[in-house]
Amino acid sequence: MLCYQLFGPLPYGFHLANVLIHAAVVLILYAASQRLFEDRWPAFLTAVAFALHPVHTESVDWVSGVTDLEVAFFMLLTFWFFLGLGRAHGRKAVALGIGMAASFILALLSKEQAMALPVLAGIYEHFYRRDRAQTPPLRKVSRYGLLWLIGAGYLLFRVRFFGALAPVQQRPGITASQTIFSGAALVGQYFGKLLWPAKLCMFYVFHKSASWRDPAVLAGAAALIGCLALFVALWRRRGPASFGIIWLLMTLAPVLNAHWMAANVFAERYLYLPSVGFSWLVASGASEAWAWSARRGERWRTAAVALAGIVLVAALARIVLRNRDWRSDKVLYAKTLEQQPDAYLIRINLGAVDWADGDVAGAEREWKEALRLAPEHPIALNDMGLVYTRRKKYTEAIEYFKKALEAKPNFTDAHMFLGACYQDMGKNDLAEKEFRAAVDISPLNVRARNYLAQLYLVERRTPEAEEQFRRSLESAENVEAWDALGDILLKRHDSARAERAFERAVAVEPDDSHAHFRLGALYRSAGRPAEAAKQYQEGLETDPTNPEALAALKELQAQSRSHAP
Repeated sequence: MLCYQLFGPLPYGFHLANVLIHAAVVLILYAASQRLFEDRWPAFLTAVAFALHPVHTESVDWVSGVTDLEVAFFMLLTFWFFLGLGRAHGRKAVALGIGMAASFILALLSKEQAMALPVLAGIYEHFYRRDRAQTPPLRKVSRYGLLWLIGAGYLLFRVRFFGALAPVQQRPGITASQTIFSGAALVGQYFGKLLWPAKLCMFYVFHKSASWRDPAVLAGAAALIGCLALFVALWRRRGPASFGIIWLLMTLAPVLNAHWMAANVFAERYLYLPSVGFSWLVASGASEAWAWSARRGERWRTAAVALAGIVLVAALARIVLRNRDWRSDKVLYAKTLEQQPDAYLIRINLGAVDWADGDVAGAEREWKEALRLAPEHPIALNDMGLVYTRRKKYTEAIEYFKKALEAKPNFTDAHMFLGACYQDMGKNDLAEKEFRAAVDISPLNVRARNYLAQLYLVERRTPEAEEQFRRSLESAENVEAWDALGDILLKRHDSARAERAFERAVAVEPDDSHAHFRLGALYRSAGRPAEAAKQYQEGLETDPTNPEALAALKELQAQSRSHAP
């Protein structure tokens, strides 16, 4: 909301916000790591490892990935406040507690993954804080108890108003055993991306695992066992490395349940928060490796620096190359399909880009392939209906729209476009039925309201058309409704209200030539020639051959010259 208020619909503002938040996450991670390690050098290594990990490109480049950035920032800020409580007393402790509570609430409002923080804080307090042996149990609980209270309140709120943390089961058909096996496979996939982020992709086709013999399940189980073995080996030190493993696993756990996950079960952006723990592990390992190489002599230190430089340059190069894939929707979808050719949702999206670019053949090719992969997908069926409507093959179009509605009866777009198809065929009674169905399903859908209103205009049912246009404007200001209302008011000779309608139209869309020409005529009739000429000129910028506007402007200019001294 803040970005929209500052930048409007311009995408650069949203991308700038993501970059700035990512930078803020790196800074707060450095600050929290200083308190965790009690040493600036490993804290710096942590920040560098996190900042330059290529797997984060999706979270930063994708505008909607801002939730991952936000939850990471506020969780780390909360953790920074929490770590400070170990040495704080009196007013300082109160201030830190208030800051911790406020930032944790903001973390919960950002994303549900923040619910892992009370558990992480409890584990750290009882097993990792340096003064744990000298601190009374009640004192320990007082440091993280507020997080548990806020978390409990959040859970009660979700259950009361939404039924659960995730009230919609995305895959109700997947069994418990398949969920467990698939979760194990996902662990291996996520660990692989953390360790070797070479092939990055914005969408991965999910294949559920039904047996422990599945190679992906075995790989995931091996990765998990290796991780646990490393944790046991590091446990005695009770340092940031082993705590990093706990952070990694606990923040990753919520995205391992395929039963509840959306279409993109595996996503690189889900690693943004867990990679904080991975960065702590890397920083600890790098610090140990540097100390070891220093003991071995100058040659080993030089080799360590060279290796670190190679890794950093490779990471930077991968980030730069990956950023290029995000420069446009078409490039991104094409790159995704190179790695995931069976991703029918991406084919649907690529077809939509081709359609918007006027490449009907390209759109049809992608949508047909999507239907081959998912024969009953309602969006692909609806899109093929649009292709045949464009070609005026209405029988085939109607068949596709009806199939889409069989797959998804409450599909607003299918009702809407089926109605438009019937209207093109002159079957206005059937068209009205479909438009009405679309409006009933989505009362706030501007396009559905406008379709119904335009049908009423064609049938000379002007009062009903006006009502639908006004209902459309209640949902959102739009040029089509303002233009149509202005024309209706002009026919009633209500020039004042018509003028206001067209002025709203050009405020919403400055390139609306229809509204500019209408305003030109109204201003001319009202004896305001200078304003009229300006409106005609602005309208001709987008419709330069309009004969009526050209003639009117020519007359106004002639009159202006004749009155010149």
